[in-house]
Amino acid sequence: MYRFRLSSDQVQLELVAYGTSARLPFQVMGPTTEVAFLEELIEESLGSLTLNPRELFGFLGSDPWVQGAFQAPQVVEGDLNAAADSDTSFEREKLGNKLVQAGVLEIEELNQLLEEYRPFAETQRFGEFLRLNLQVTPQMLDLLLNPALFGEQGFNEKQLGERLEEMGCITPEQLDLALSLQCHKGGNLGELLAELGFISPTTARFFARAKINEQGQIDYQPG
Repeated sequence: MYRFRLSSDQVQLELVAYGTSARLPFQVMGPTTEVAFLEELIEESLGSLTLNPRELFGFLGSDPWVQGAFQAPQVVEGDLNAAADSDTSFEREKLGNKLVQAGVLEIEELNQLLEEYRPFAETQRFGEFLRLNLQVTPQMLDLLLNPALFGEQGFNEKQLGERLEEMGCITPEQLDLALSLQCHKGGNLGELLAELGFISPTTARFFARAKINEQGQIDYQPG
């Protein structure tokens, strides 16, 4: 079991998880408003409330929003040194790294956006910054930040073209062109879309392989 505590002059929150695996589902307990704030912050920054305990505690101690609202986090129960740290799953990545792995941004573009975001870091979250500046489609941000919703909408059953069109990566006309080309010459749809310059090979690979698991998280191995 792991139990972390966040305290301020007005309120106290506890984050609790049961188990010993590399990633555990944490529950935030405390006043409703503060709980909602912290849950949203964690999910937007780390992608989920199912996390490696050491990763979560490190986030609580370094995030400027958390630092502005609470004192330094405390470990009430659990041994962080014993927390498995071998988890390299997609869900563990930060939002920017997920966008790179999905082929939405190149690493150079991400670094430039992070530099532009720096002056707003204390008043705005990175996902909000991207959304407001239209750097990434709203659908793509929603998928990465709230994959469970797309799982409920049948993401896993959709064909590659449907996924790409739904995420705003390609237009219906571009999909029709690629499908027509595939009918004439055969081949892999993702590769054809990349050859036509509509998407990157990385994006084609991501949407061909990504699945949403029973926990509402994205399973993806670049491989």
